[in-house]
Amino acid sequence: MQEIPLDLIAAESSVAAGVAAMERIHGRHLADMTSDEQAQARSHWRSQVEEVLSAVRDAHAEVAAAGGGRAVLTFADAGGDQVDVGVAFEPDLRELPNGDVEGTPAQLLALSAIEAIAEAEEEE
Repeated sequence: MQEIPLDLIAAESSVAAGVAAMERIHGRHLADMTSDEQAQARSHWRSQVEEVLSAVRDAHAEVAAAGGGRAVLTFADAGGDQVDVGVAFEPDLRELPNGDVEGTPAQLLALSAIEAIAEAEEEE
C-alpha cells in the first residue's frame, strides 16, 4: 500500500469524497426535504466526515507532545460566492464555568479565526 501524506487524509478533496459518499448513502431522503433542510443535512454530513477523517489522520500521526492539540479549519466553495467553514478540534475544547474556553495555543488561534470570520459575515 502506498503511503500518502497525513495532511491529505483531511484535505478538501478527501472531505468532498466523503460528503459525496454520505450523499450516496443517505441522499434518498434529500428529495423529501426543503432546500434549507438539504443544506443542513449536507453541512451535518460534512462535519461528520471531517471528524472521521481527522480521527483517521490522528490515528496514523505521531503522538503529539504532552498537552499538544490540533485544530483543522476547512473552507469549501458552497456555490456562488458562498463558503462553508468547518473546524475540528483534537482534543475537544473545554468550556470553563465562567464561559471562557480552554484549549491549546493552536486551537485558540483557530477559534479566534473562526470568530473573526463570523463577525465579518455579520457585518456584511
